[in-house]
Amino acid sequence: MPMLAALALAACQPAADETQAPGGNDPSSQSAEGAQVASDAPIQLIALDPEGLRLVDEATGSTRLVPFGSPEDEVLTTLTAIAGVPIERGEMDECGPGPLTFAEFTNGLRLWFSQTGFSGWESTGELTTMDGLSAAANRAELEAAGITEFTRDTLEDEFQSGDIYGMMEPEGQEVAVLYVGDNCFMR
Repeated sequence: MPMLAALALAACQPAADETQAPGGNDPSSQSAEGAQVASDAPIQLIALDPEGLRLVDEATGSTRLVPFGSPEDEVLTTLTAIAGVPIERGEMDECGPGPLTFAEFTNGLRLWFSQTGFSGWESTGELTTMDGLSAAANRAELEAAGITEFTRDTLEDEFQSGDIYGMMEPEGQEVAVLYVGDNCFMR
């Protein structure tokens, strides 16, 4: 599953800047050294984390946390550079924790923001936690990973893996969403 998340995210990477080389009109006339610099730019992947989101440098494996409480504009600038411009932005006034704004990306990631900043996320795509948990999992994969307790709620079967929560599809065999922090689920 982590490889699928990496491939899905890599597909969302912005295209390389095709600026003209000095003295030439054709971007293909750039020197090999210039092309090497562009290809050495670190590719960051997004990992779901109970404390926010973790950015992973694909080349080195080093990580950086984008913690809950971070200012909305900083989080959106960082995530837009990695996952592209949000496909939807909006406000929801009647959520359990109070009014929230959100930004949703093509990779199935929705970020929630309260007055105090970044306050939650939910994922319906193939993004994974550092240990491989993803909303693309099925019940058998969850059980193989040791997640065997499911609670029936008004929103379907729910489960918990550490500090990350999940909800199953109505048939109970596929994960519908993983989430942490604020959200606007109507129970």
